[in-house]
Amino acid sequence: MLAGKRQLIRMLPILGLLLTFGSSQVLAQEEEESPEAKQYREDYERLQKITAISDSMKKADGLMAFLRERPNSKMAEYAQGNYLQAVESLAKAEKYPAVITLCERFIKFRPKVGETYYFYGAALKNTGRVPEAMDALAKCAVMKNNASRKAREFLEYVYKSQNQGSTIGLDKLLKKAQDEVSK
Repeated sequence: MLAGKRQLIRMLPILGLLLTFGSSQVLAQEEEESPEAKQYREDYERLQKITAISDSMKKADGLMAFLRERPNSKMAEYAQGNYLQAVESLAKAEKYPAVITLCERFIKFRPKVGETYYFYGAALKNTGRVPEAMDALAKCAVMKNNASRKAREFLEYVYKSQNQGSTIGLDKLLKKAQDEVSK
């Protein structure tokens, strides 16, 4: 046991040297960080703080602020995905007025994000605003996105419920939506 302690004592200067060398390497790397890498790291750290917020409305507000301030960030798609998750969380909690507010805000900011129209349409339908809901669902259905198929099915269900089980005229609604999103 005494021999082990002696070996450890002899190794301390070497360990100190290694630690000193290692920390100087880390400092040198930090100094050499490119502006792009630094911005990416800062954006990532900021988004981690925002996504840790448990209140979906506050999280969405933080994500929207990030997207407005840093629209060309490499983290923008990640922020957008988290925004939609916050909206989905509110929809599952049946907080439809909040969903409508967040969707309207996001549609004004990024009108080509189809998934937003799905959540918007579902919330509108659940608050009794059926014609507006069908318009939003039609827009989602005609845009290429992950919710297109689901939006089309939900739109057909809502449309049939308003038209005695018929889909006659649905094609006109979809054509109108296509024209509006193409602008």
